[in-house]
Amino acid sequence: PLVLTPDGLVLALDGKVTLDDNAGYRHPSHADFVDREGTDPIELRAQEFDLNYVKLQGEVGIIGNGAGLVMSTLDVVAYAGEEFGGIKPANFLDIGGGASASVMANGLDIVLNDPEVEAVFVNVFGGITSCDAVANGILQALEMLSANGAELTKPIVARIDGNNAIEGRRILTDAHHPLIEIVDTMDDAARRVAELAAARKAGK
Repeated sequence: PLVLTPDGLVLALDGKVTLDDNAGYRHPSHADFVDREGTDPIELRAQEFDLNYVKLQGEVGIIGNGAGLVMSTLDVVAYAGEEFGGIKPANFLDIGGGASASVMANGLDIVLNDPEVEAVFVNVFGGITSCDAVANGILQALEMLSANGAELTKPIVARIDGNNAIEGRRILTDAHHPLIEIVDTMDDAARRVAELAAARKAGK
């Protein structure tokens, strides 16, 4: 807001500066500007992993690749959640183009450790990173987290499509992991993960 004083001066009463995270490596001093007291601790942990994460108030953890896909996922989960008592997305998490095991492990670590999350929706479209690599990344991520002592109990609904999707789905199916459920379409996956989240929430 601007104010015109009685003596004719124009004063800016507030200001906002947005720093480019992609240029952060050139400006390490920018880290001093982070309001750690006003930032959600889960978001601070995500920043340590260089994850594009925003905490929301909901029950379904979201992991996807590409901001547009993740935004669409938030919408379909919120819509599907209306059928199950107002279940909503718990976060925005874009893991970018590389869904390697380590990136997926960091993403799952962040999302699964959110106490408000009841179920997780992994929605990945394979492009440069093929779906078989994504599937192996999910399985290896769960192995890594389990080996590090994480107690894994929250269900994961996976929808993978795109480059080599059939092989990716086969890898997840053949793994017979008790927490992973594969669903073919985004809408069906959103409905299923909302249903699972609602059931877990009701059981508490």
